[in-house]
Amino acid sequence: MTATHRPHALALAGACAAITFADVVALAQSDQVRPPRLNGPYNVFVDFSRQTFNGAPTPMEAKTFVVEFATHCDANGCVVRMDNSGDSARNPGAPAAFEYRWINGRWETRGPYPYLCERMNPNSAVRSVRADHLIPRPDGSFSGERTLTVEGAGCPGEGPGVHRLPISVTPAVPPTR
Repeated sequence: MTATHRPHALALAGACAAITFADVVALAQSDQVRPPRLNGPYNVFVDFSRQTFNGAPTPMEAKTFVVEFATHCDANGCVVRMDNSGDSARNPGAPAAFEYRWINGRWETRGPYPYLCERMNPNSAVRSVRADHLIPRPDGSFSGERTLTVEGAGCPGEGPGVHRLPISVTPAVPPTR
């Protein structure tokens, strides 16, 4: 290549690199899905009637709780905070809030949670890890699963293991149009 062609070749190479970089940035931005927000009161349906422990059915009465959710987004992504303060009367060791992160197309949370071997007896608490995931539905609600992994010796007569049960989250107040 002659010296007179070199500036044109460098300019063309630079333009290709700029286009490639711009294309990559645009592609990356178009692949980022803006997660659905949860703000305000929601009905959280915990389907204890379909609960299992280590795969065996352990049904109890299903419950619905009205819970406040708030979404906060910044440069690091979005976090949904679920107010759990209503659970403190039954389970004083429970976290006051759960924080969900958007991972693989769903909201997920995971953390320590004192599992009550006797549902209304805080003195029966054993160590466990609670994990929820919520998958958005087109109507603005969410479906998912809660797992409670009971650690250590577990509950008397049960031992350690995993409770699984379906959960769903629906707006407590219908959205206005």
